[in-house]
Amino acid sequence: MTTKIGRPTQSDDNRQSVRNRLITAAKHCFSEQGFDKVSTRKIALAADADAAMIRYYFGSKTGLFEATIEETLAPVIEQLQTNLAPNSPPDPLVLMQTYYRMIAKNPMLPKLMLQALSQPNQPEAFGVLTGIIDKLIQGSEKWIRYFQQQNQINPNLNTGWIRLSFVSLMIFPVLAPKYLQQQLGVELKEEWLLSLADHNQTLLEQGLFASLATPKQGQTK
Repeated sequence: MTTKIGRPTQSDDNRQSVRNRLITAAKHCFSEQGFDKVSTRKIALAADADAAMIRYYFGSKTGLFEATIEETLAPVIEQLQTNLAPNSPPDPLVLMQTYYRMIAKNPMLPKLMLQALSQPNQPEAFGVLTGIIDKLIQGSEKWIRYFQQQNQINPNLNTGWIRLSFVSLMIFPVLAPKYLQQQLGVELKEEWLLSLADHNQTLLEQGLFASLATPKQGQTK
C-alpha cells in the first residue's frame, strides 16, 4: 500500500513517532477540510513534520488517506474477517463494542468518511473509502450467512433486508447529522456508545435472532 522512498535520518522510534503524528494530523485535516482541499504541506505542518515524510511513509496524499482509514478501522475489519466455525461463532456484541471504542477514540472519523463519500468527483479518496467499506459489507454478509446456516435468523424477517437493518442499527447513530445526534441524545463517548452496544445486542437477540418465532403467513424468507 505504501512505498518508502529514500531513508530518513531519525532513529526508529522517531520515525514511528513522525508516522503516527502524520496519521493523527491527517484525520483532523481531511475531516475538517476534505480530501481535495488539504495539501500534504498542511498535513505535515499540523504534524510538525517534513512534508517529504508523507512521500517516504505513504507514497502520496492518497496513500496517507488510505492508511489513515485502514489503520483506524483495522480492529473492526479484523473482527469481520475472523474465520467462522460452529465452535467459534461471530459475536455481534463484541463487533459493536470494537466499533464504538474505535469511534470514541476517533470521533472525527464519521465526518471524514462522509466528506469522502459525498465527493464522488474526487475518485482517489472516494475509491479508497468505498473499497474499505466493501470489505466491511462483505464481512457482514458472511456473518449473516453463518446465522442463516445455523437457523438463528428470525423467520418473521425479510432476509433481503437483514444486512441493511444490522448495518443501520450499528452505524447510523455515529453518522447522523449533528442536529439529529443532539435531538436523539447521541454521544460519541465510550461509556455511552458501549451502553448503545448492549441495547443493540438486546434488540438483536429478541428480534433478529429470535429463532423460535413463528413465521407469519405469506412472509418472504
